[in-house]
Order: sequence, then C-alpha cells, then structure tokens
Amino acid sequence: MSLVSHRWKNLWRSLPGLRFHFRPATTPFRIHLEDFTIHSSFVSQLLFHRDAAAAVHDFHLLFDGPTPNPQYPCGVDREFLEECVLYAINHGLQSLRLHWPTYRKLRLPPAFLTCNTLRELEIRDLFCPVKLPGRLSLPNLKTLHLHTLFLVFDNHHHRMDPFSGLPQLEKLTLINLSCDGLVIIKAPKLRVLEIQDYYLKVKEISAPLLTSFRYESDIAWECAKVNFPMLEQVYLDIHDTCYHHHDNNFVMMLHQFGHATTVSFTVDTLQILQCKFGSFEQTPTPFPN
Repeated sequence: MSLVSHRWKNLWRSLPGLRFHFRPATTPFRIHLEDFTIHSSFVSQLLFHRDAAAAVHDFHLLFDGPTPNPQYPCGVDREFLEECVLYAINHGLQSLRLHWPTYRKLRLPPAFLTCNTLRELEIRDLFCPVKLPGRLSLPNLKTLHLHTLFLVFDNHHHRMDPFSGLPQLEKLTLINLSCDGLVIIKAPKLRVLEIQDYYLKVKEISAPLLTSFRYESDIAWECAKVNFPMLEQVYLDIHDTCYHHHDNNFVMMLHQFGHATTVSFTVDTLQILQCKFGSFEQTPTPFPN
C-alpha cells in the first residue's frame, strides 16, 4: 500500500513552475551530444504528459557545463528550444530562463515577441546567435538578463533600439552582449542597469528613473548622450591593461556620473585613474558632493 495519496501522485502534471537544472554526466571539460539528447528527451516527455490546461508560470532550462567546442558541435536542436518556448508562452509564461547551448542559430518564435504575460527573461550562453524576427514588444517585462549572446535582428531599427518596446522594464543586465552597430537604451521605468562588457557600443541611454548603475569592463565607459537625473549608486570596475589610451573617455565618464550620490571604484579603477590624472589631491574632482 502506498503511503502517498493518489492526489499527490499526479500533482506534477499541473505544477506551474518547471525548472530543469542539468549537469553533464561526462567529464567537466568535455560535453557529449548524448548529454543533451537524454535531458531534452526527458523534458519533451514531461511536457507531453502534463495537464494541457495547467498554467506554466516559470520555465527554466539550465545546463551547467563548459562551452561547447565549435570544432565538435554538440548541443540541443534549436527546434527543441523553440518548441519549449512556444509551449510555455501558450500556457501563461511569466518567467523564462534559458541556459542551454545550441549548435545552430536560435530563432525565437514570433509569439515570443509580443508575450503579454512575461515578467522576467534571462537568456545566456546559447553559443550560437539568437535571431529575433521583429521588435521586442513585451508590455509587462520587468527584468531582462542577457549574458554572452549575439543578437540578430531582421530590421536595422530594431537592432539599434532593442529595448524601446519594454515600457515596464525595471532591471536590465547586459553581460558580454554583442549587437551589430550602436545601441540605444530607452527605458522610462528602468531603475537598475548593469553592463559587463567590452563588445557592446552604446550610443544613448535615456532612463529618467535610473538609481543604480554598475559597469565592469577593460575600457572606460563611453556613451555620447545620457539622461539619468535620479542616479544614486554607481559602481565602476575598469581593469584596462592598456590604460594609456582613451583619456577623453575617462574624463567624460567621470563627469556623466558626477551628480550621483555615491560612486564606488575598485582598486584597479583607482590605479588607472591615478596613472592617467595623478593623485586625487592634485586633481580637481568632477563630483560636486
């Protein structure tokens, strides 16, 4: 006789949170195709046997392991990822996290671009480019995290201004994000912005409610036009190995953050500033406070 109620036996069929976190069974330095095949098959079977009327609020598909070697393509078929995303969207998706290498360009389905239930989106380390067939128009998205990605857009305007269709966005994290050309960030409700990057080239930032900004890179921050009058906390970590260049960028960077309440520098950043401009006792500070 089972000690578990029959009701609990089938509870998994209607759980709203689907969070898959896999680790390769092979060596930590090499991933085989079988790792992805086994786990993707498990996910497909689970989705197939779920209650078709049950909502999916969280869909997290995470795979820990080293980045696949381009000479030995291994990863999951992009059709699998696209089908998973479409399934979740059709069941009221609120939180989507994808960390699952694919060996072909991932093209997110058109329904994803206008999902009005999505509140959190994290895409990272997919290995191949992610193609968006149109403009992101996610009216309720509050958190966006893009990590080690190359975004490809069908339209030049969408590529240049990829975040303008996210009116409720409050937190944006961009780590090693690559886009072709200059990028404009316009987000009327953005409060937290984090950039850890040396590929992304930002032309303009307009975030009137921004209060926290974090920047980590090996070059000075460079953006010709900024608008963040409410800025309070700034964290700068610049570890430039060739810091005899870009003096003008450093000067502009310091003045752009001059009105912030608190500006924090790492030791590496302070050493670079001292090497460029001398000690702070000898150089006029750009900060009025």
